[in-house]
Amino acid sequence: MPHEPKRDGSAVRQNAGLCVRTLRQMLPANWRFAERAALELASQMAHLAWPDRAELLDQYFARQADAMLGPARVAALVDGRIEPDPRGRRQVVDERAAHFATWCRAIVTAILLVLDEEAEVNDPHQALTCLLAPSWRFARAAAAWVAIESMQPIAACLSRRPGFALVLLATSPSDSVERFMARDAFWLALEQR
Repeated sequence: MPHEPKRDGSAVRQNAGLCVRTLRQMLPANWRFAERAALELASQMAHLAWPDRAELLDQYFARQADAMLGPARVAALVDGRIEPDPRGRRQVVDERAAHFATWCRAIVTAILLVLDEEAEVNDPHQALTCLLAPSWRFARAAAAWVAIESMQPIAACLSRRPGFALVLLATSPSDSVERFMARDAFWLALEQR
């Protein structure tokens, strides 16, 4: 069943409190900045279907990766390398990648709560988005959809979304199936753009 987006902005206004509570928990030091970003994105997404919502999020994730990691660290994240830090700290890519992933996942969770979408997933773009949110509610919804449809539609979606792939790379442990899938999807997405 295709997604019918909500036509008024009332959900964004009514659920802003959920957004704040979630962001305070996930990003205690930066929740105010994240709140502005999440509410702005939710407002833009409220009237869009899931493929367009995923495109908007993908662009946001790519911009955040550039701002938070920079090109050299993005390359290191994709390749699985740890770049040496001039100050002598070893795990700088991991720390920044973890912050990038936490930020993006917090934004996605807040957006999904603000938009107050039904718990049922009906689209691979929606499933991919729900998989990024560290919430059992959204994970269960995505898993139920995958059980019926398989991971193939999500993998196809991911292969057109380099920003999503970067978030998955930042959240996946090295040498995991998810990491290899996200890395391959990242390169495929860049080739297609």
